[in-house]
Amino acid sequence: MYRLSLWCILALVFGCVPGSVVAQVTMEARLGLQGVLRLGKWNVVTVQVHNLGGAVMGTLGVRTWLGSEARGDFHTTTFTRPVELPPGARKRFTFAVPISGIADPVEVTLRTGETVLAQQRLDLREALHAEQVIVGLTQDVSLDFLATVFTKTHTRVVYLPPSELPQHWSGYDSVSAVVVKGVSLQALSVEQNTALHEWLANGGTLIAAGDSQYTLLTEPRLRTLLPVEVLGLQQVEGLPAFVARYDVPFPETPMVVVRARLTRGQVLVGTSDAPLLVQRRFGKGRVVFLAVDYAMQPFPSWQGRGALWNDILQTPENVDFARLFAELGMLDETHPIMKLFGRPVLDFPSHLTIVGYLLLYCGLLAVLFWRMSKHQERCWRYWGGVVVVIVVFALSALSPLLERGLNQPALIFDVTTMELLSETGYAHLQGHLGVFSVRGGQFDLAFQQPETILRHTFTRGVGKAGKDLEASIAGSFTLHNIALEPWALRVFSTESMAPTPVQVIVQPHAAGLTIQVQNRGALPLQGATVVYQGKIFALGAVAPGEAVFDDLYPTLRNAESAQEMTWRVLLKRRPAEADTRIAYLQEVLLQQYFGDKRLAEASETPFLAGWLLAPATLVPASAAWPAQGVTLVVSRLTL
Repeated sequence: MYRLSLWCILALVFGCVPGSVVAQVTMEARLGLQGVLRLGKWNVVTVQVHNLGGAVMGTLGVRTWLGSEARGDFHTTTFTRPVELPPGARKRFTFAVPISGIADPVEVTLRTGETVLAQQRLDLREALHAEQVIVGLTQDVSLDFLATVFTKTHTRVVYLPPSELPQHWSGYDSVSAVVVKGVSLQALSVEQNTALHEWLANGGTLIAAGDSQYTLLTEPRLRTLLPVEVLGLQQVEGLPAFVARYDVPFPETPMVVVRARLTRGQVLVGTSDAPLLVQRRFGKGRVVFLAVDYAMQPFPSWQGRGALWNDILQTPENVDFARLFAELGMLDETHPIMKLFGRPVLDFPSHLTIVGYLLLYCGLLAVLFWRMSKHQERCWRYWGGVVVVIVVFALSALSPLLERGLNQPALIFDVTTMELLSETGYAHLQGHLGVFSVRGGQFDLAFQQPETILRHTFTRGVGKAGKDLEASIAGSFTLHNIALEPWALRVFSTESMAPTPVQVIVQPHAAGLTIQVQNRGALPLQGATVVYQGKIFALGAVAPGEAVFDDLYPTLRNAESAQEMTWRVLLKRRPAEADTRIAYLQEVLLQQYFGDKRLAEASETPFLAGWLLAPATLVPASAAWPAQGVTLVVSRLTL
């Protein structure tokens, strides 16, 4: 009887639960690229979901722990996207999330409403960690030796089929280089191809190696990137150019190499008519062409192989301490937003205006009270005058003496540096954001670019900030749950990639150079200025859709003071604005980008600088919290 009652109760309970809520969804999550992680970077998390029951509409989230309790910036960020699972559906989702340490697990949750359908915790201590991750797009596993070539840098090689390459550039954040050999890039989706180009433009390295299938190097997607024109195959007896470069004997045995001709870039081994190792710049990154098949004999046993791959990968031996210190919070006080709040960006009245206002107010009240003491029989009239003075001055103070920013729910600042990456069609944006609230509340930030990377965040002020952020990556990127107590400031550092809104073409000639600046964006480029050989050339404003041509002759222009700070020179030449707060935004951006470099140092490589007088990281008009900001546009000119 007891068992029968128990079974009845269980049947009643399960009968009351909707069919879609019953655990009929299986989920499997994987860390990194083939399980390989790189701490301090954004890493891929792949989630496979199989729906065994009815249709499910839910939310898939990946939660990571960042920051440090000791520094006071510990917080969690949950990256979410909506999920629709028809009956029997199998779907694969990829996330790129920041991972800075191994103490806390990555938590993956599928929920519908408040009901958790599936959950998995990924232990970071069980992952494969590396300081350098190399992705191999090859038909073999002949790159394993790279794990032993770099003794000072822990290196791992990951072999991926083209279908598993990231679809957004943030998924490449943990990757140092991609090696392509015997694999076609034509199979990549448009999103994958764009992600590869954006990562490459932002500092990645793509190596294209030769083999018997040389025609793959002539396919459109790879051909547009290579520094050579591939002509075919040829058989040679030994490689004396490698012997001359690396001073290591090379067997004089017959072998096949890819025959090519230099079209751009720099020949490292060989000649322009018979290049064996060539590289070219692609924005901040590099494209490398290797004419030989590194997997064929005698290369696997050649003693100079390590030196060759050091030339190819050019792994930096020195740590970028400036970036490391910034992400660890050691440079928080020098953050542009912190410098910005050290300047009078809030539009308070001057001290002289306040003093004059108070003197007039107190003087009128003093006169009324003095007259009241002399004429007590008409005291009620003077009391009426006192009331009128108080009311009139209180109402008038609401207009000229009110700081309107403090009457808003929040002040949002966006100061961004946009670096145009020449010959790539992309721009790298480094955003510095601040959210300040006098009243406190919960706020959202909408970003212009869907694949934005949050590098660092911290809080300052009297009040505290919430520790649980939510990043929605459904189509666009939106940061939710920015909870602030009264008088609290939250600061963010971000990175993003975008199609370049300004195209700059430079052609040097005997007496100087010719420059063309074409504005393809929706905003005018203000105060366009070229710094060349220590001299300043003003191009003025470039309207949307307009192209400006100019010939620059350094010998005909007087040089600025070579020892003057670059940021001061450019600040003096900024476009004049009625709003003085814009000048403060421009000042902190120039100081952040150029630092203490003097004009003589900064002009060793000519560059163009200009201004977009609008935010470039955040959506300018975001609901009730409009963002204030400017964008510094910089383009290094390749001569």
